[in-house]
Amino acid sequence: MISRRAFLGSLPVMAGWCAFPALASAASAGGAVLSAPESVSVGEAFFVKIVCPREARRVKVSWLGEELSPVLRPIDGHYENWFALGVGLGAKAGGYRLRVELATQGKTQVLTQLVQVSTRTFPEQHLKVAKKMVHLSKESLDRHYREKKLMKAALARRSPERFWDSPFVRPVPGSMSSAFGLRRFFNGEPRAPHRGVDLRGAKGTPIKAFAAGEVVLTGNFYFSGNAVFVDHGQGMVSLYCHMSHIDVKEGQFVSAGQILGQVGSTGRVTGPHLHFGLSVMGNMVDAMPIFAGKGVPTTRE
Repeated sequence: MISRRAFLGSLPVMAGWCAFPALASAASAGGAVLSAPESVSVGEAFFVKIVCPREARRVKVSWLGEELSPVLRPIDGHYENWFALGVGLGAKAGGYRLRVELATQGKTQVLTQLVQVSTRTFPEQHLKVAKKMVHLSKESLDRHYREKKLMKAALARRSPERFWDSPFVRPVPGSMSSAFGLRRFFNGEPRAPHRGVDLRGAKGTPIKAFAAGEVVLTGNFYFSGNAVFVDHGQGMVSLYCHMSHIDVKEGQFVSAGQILGQVGSTGRVTGPHLHFGLSVMGNMVDAMPIFAGKGVPTTRE
């Protein structure tokens, strides 16, 4: 199993990045530049770039009540980095202020950018499952609450390093069977909206890591079945649920595309598939636009 030090040492040093259409606006102060999209939708992730002419001893990003302290990398005589942000399903339409604070050589620079958030309408989905998966016994409910704490801790990680690089990997090749954001009804009763995407796959289909990162949680969970959580750094965490088999361990670092396990039908399911979830700064977002490359920065050759 590869160590954290060995994994970080193996990461390539990037010469730079190409611009991409999503960066429609930029704010600057004292030579530092913050580039971000002008508008996004509820349930979407977006990518932001910081460029600083000198080393920033402290970087603090604030967005929708969450904070992140990303590490800027030295590239071509300046410092820069990309990071991801997201808009959760609970956000309301309106303008939200993205704020970045840079502390460099005794000076503090503040850059802000207004990002407009638009709403989306999500359809309903009605599913039939075992009664015990809708009305839990006290024992099962207690188990669920214990597991929920573990999952919440995994999704709350804010590693300052960025492990991911683009392009991102689609975990399984199958088409989507259930979209992100569906208003779900199990056995006719309303439950939480679908905060991931379901991808078709026969039992035993290999599941690949969405990006490089550290495996921070594995286990068998009441609703999610056999599941794996991977921290990709800077607030991005992916999760893979209903697996038949898990091939990685907690604390292990994986590369993009590495096999994490196999598709299965464990937990609350109607058949074999992969439920893939993506959390960005604590907000669950739709991975399908990212699989399609929408707004994703690309490495300059």
